[in-house]
Amino acid sequence: MDQLILWGVLLAIFIISFIKVGIAKKGEWHEDFLSLQSSKAILGVAALLIVLHHLSQLMGNLSMNQGPFAALENIGVLFVGLFFFFSGYGLFYNKMRKDDYLNGFLKKRLTTILVPFYIIIVIFFIFTLMSGEQMAPAEIVAYLSGWWLLNTNMWYVVEIAIFYIIFYLIFKFVKNDTLGLTLMTIAVAIFICIAIPVGHGTTYECNKWLQGEWWFNTSLMFPIGMIFCKNQEKIVDFMKKYYAVCLLVCLIAAIGFSFPTTRVVDEGYYYCEYAGTFSPVEIFTIKLRALLVQFAMVFFSDMFVILATMKVKCRNLALDFLGKISLVLYLSHNLFLIMFGYAGIGNITTPGVLTIAVLSFALLTAYLLFIPINALTNLIQKKK
Repeated sequence: MDQLILWGVLLAIFIISFIKVGIAKKGEWHEDFLSLQSSKAILGVAALLIVLHHLSQLMGNLSMNQGPFAALENIGVLFVGLFFFFSGYGLFYNKMRKDDYLNGFLKKRLTTILVPFYIIIVIFFIFTLMSGEQMAPAEIVAYLSGWWLLNTNMWYVVEIAIFYIIFYLIFKFVKNDTLGLTLMTIAVAIFICIAIPVGHGTTYECNKWLQGEWWFNTSLMFPIGMIFCKNQEKIVDFMKKYYAVCLLVCLIAAIGFSFPTTRVVDEGYYYCEYAGTFSPVEIFTIKLRALLVQFAMVFFSDMFVILATMKVKCRNLALDFLGKISLVLYLSHNLFLIMFGYAGIGNITTPGVLTIAVLSFALLTAYLLFIPINALTNLIQKKK
């Protein structure tokens, strides 16, 4: 019965994704495949799949039968890569079309991510105190400020905020787009080089900034989204001309790079600092090798999704709903993984019940939080 539930969840996501699907005829395309509406729908499904990815990891840690969710255990990076790609694409799209886009940029962009960031921090802080955990005053300040992360999924907001600030500083003073994009890519590469040797903490806590490979293994999709936007006409024309070839190459490459990715992840390349036998240079080199093959998988997989949306257009109320709450769902669902999984609340011992509990509470909470978060964000942004 449990495995039927897991398969049923995947089937439900598939059905939701393709209700009212529109498939372009031969020689025709969905020209709005990178529109805000389309990207929101994609990110809504991506956020839902990230929840299932973390659920599969939780089931593995609890020695539960992952069933079909096992396929999601090592591919959460693909969905995070889409968040970075569309974020970079969206920023550059607006910059190219709005002369005054950088005026008030930081207030608008940072507010959008920091309002949910701090509201969810408070929720996790209250839950942690209610769980009986003791904190020193310095720890309280560190966690409430976001310098330390009670919810490790919050890393995305910290990183994207850093990228927003770098984007603003570069394009505020650099008027040449090509030079600006080059500097942005270099800045992200430097960020990655700083993050790679940081490791995971002395006890795998990963609650400090830059701890964990997830801080850098999809970051390059951010400038790639910007580069795609700047050269969109040429890239899309090429994709249309050689569509079948591009689609097939991306699919084969994505599958091909998934095998070495699985090997480097399973063999602990990213955790080689704990071996105690490697020099700092060797640690950096080993992790960089893991990054290169994993990012190749991310790049080709995400490009396959982009290509697919040129022909397949999905639009329905469920996707619109998921698109609205995608960021809040991404940031808040870890609470229920902790509650029903590691904390044992509800004494859930089967994967099917665990999945239903986490998804139900995560989706409902994301929606309930989205309403005040959206209202507060709009209020702050409208204030002069």
